[in-house]
Amino acid sequence: MPEPINVSAGSEAVLVLGVTAANANIAGSDGLNLPQMSDITINNSTGVFRFKTLDNTAESAVTTPATNQITLNVVVDSNAFFGTGGAGVDTVVEKGLFGVSKTKTRVYFNAGFEGTDTSSKFLSGSGFISGLAPTVNMDSPVWVTPVTIEVDGDYANSSVSA
Repeated sequence: MPEPINVSAGSEAVLVLGVTAANANIAGSDGLNLPQMSDITINNSTGVFRFKTLDNTAESAVTTPATNQITLNVVVDSNAFFGTGGAGVDTVVEKGLFGVSKTKTRVYFNAGFEGTDTSSKFLSGSGFISGLAPTVNMDSPVWVTPVTIEVDGDYANSSVSA
């Protein structure tokens, strides 16, 4: 029987963002590797159009294109949220989550299920950052924000290459 994907070691669930697909390489160092994720949800929700006809006692259904979305909660640091401000390789690293959301910059992502070794699987695609809402309070004295990636198109799945 196959083993479940266990992320309890703390380094398996990985999300890397980049301004190009190459920058978002899960095994690379050019993209923004989102630190301190507390949870992540990868949604692939196929739409359904339902209709009724007079000659049938049950509804009929036809699928429509899927709505794809990634949502997560992140304990943010200054670099991840505001960017480095430098003139480096990747504008996601330079602008941070807030900057690419504000400027509506398309980001590419790799969402790793099992870390970065060569037997690991990941989903990739592109989309836009939205849903930032950083909060802090006495019971949670670090800044935490939800992050939504509104995926533009479909996911692709791959294995990490050496």
